[in-house]
Amino acid sequence: MKCMLRLLVGVGAAALLFSCTTGEEAAGDKAYDVAKKATGDVRRTQLKTAYINYRKAVTANPNKVSTKLRNRFLEMCITRAKMVLDEGSATMDAIPLLMDDIEGQLKEDADAGLRQQYAAFLVQLGDSSEINGKFINALKYYDRAIEKAADATPFRDKRKDVIKGVVKENYKKGKDLYEDGIKDKETGESSLIEAEYYAKVALYFDSTDADAQKLLSDCYKANIHSLSAFLSVITEYSDTLVFRKINKYDILLSVTNTANKGGTLLFRMHNNSYNPLRLKPDQFSLIDKNGAKYQASGGKIDPDFLDQERMVEDGRLNFPATKAEVKKLVYENGPHYSEKNFY
Repeated sequence: MKCMLRLLVGVGAAALLFSCTTGEEAAGDKAYDVAKKATGDVRRTQLKTAYINYRKAVTANPNKVSTKLRNRFLEMCITRAKMVLDEGSATMDAIPLLMDDIEGQLKEDADAGLRQQYAAFLVQLGDSSEINGKFINALKYYDRAIEKAADATPFRDKRKDVIKGVVKENYKKGKDLYEDGIKDKETGESSLIEAEYYAKVALYFDSTDADAQKLLSDCYKANIHSLSAFLSVITEYSDTLVFRKINKYDILLSVTNTANKGGTLLFRMHNNSYNPLRLKPDQFSLIDKNGAKYQASGGKIDPDFLDQERMVEDGRLNFPATKAEVKKLVYENGPHYSEKNFY
């Protein structure tokens, strides 16, 4: 008798759950149908009602979501997300929540058209970041669109066009600054350091761009005697992530004589890191154009204990003869790494 009672209670609970879920989906369908014919505030209210009820239905039985319910829920999520973006901004709190709802239901049976709509929405978010100069965030949205789309071709093309524009813009900035810096022998150092920065930005987005590669090499040659302190010349930037990617060295180096085949090298060094540094010659190496590494065999560094925001003004390092032309000077000390390229 007790077993029968438990069985009846279990069946009743299951029936109640099924009835509740069916009722929520039905309520969503009713609001969905009304919204299709309505306009203005009535449409807005019914879309929200449909979304809320579909979400309850999906949440109640996440492993038993029908294709119809899934697609209706996705449609409401995408519609609401686009509404929030169009009428508000890309920073609205509702957008990431709606995106979580959408991506949680982008299963194999999700309608291809809805996948395409969601991808277009992601591109719209990317465009918002791109307009504000936040290019890394923009590319993340474009990449996500390519991943989620039923047909990624238009979104790949969009990504390529944005990258092409960013590279072109930063190359031109760098080229103009480089030419100004070369002409102005007395005060051109800042322009040349700034040119190096923009050349690196261009190559961050497209490492294969030949013009930007040449510009960066020219900047390296021009700035060999400079510390290339980007913080001193780049005072305004919209993309914090890009700046951090480029301004990645907290130890700044400059070379007085290039020592292209080894021998004695004279250098300057500024400690912009978070702690004092105990300096030793064997922390420095030359790298030749073939990638071979030559560690310093001795030298004189004063001071040998470099405090924060302090300089080595006249360091001297002795290197063995190299087998090929030297490409850069490298400093390595635990978590600290920096390099100074010769070309």
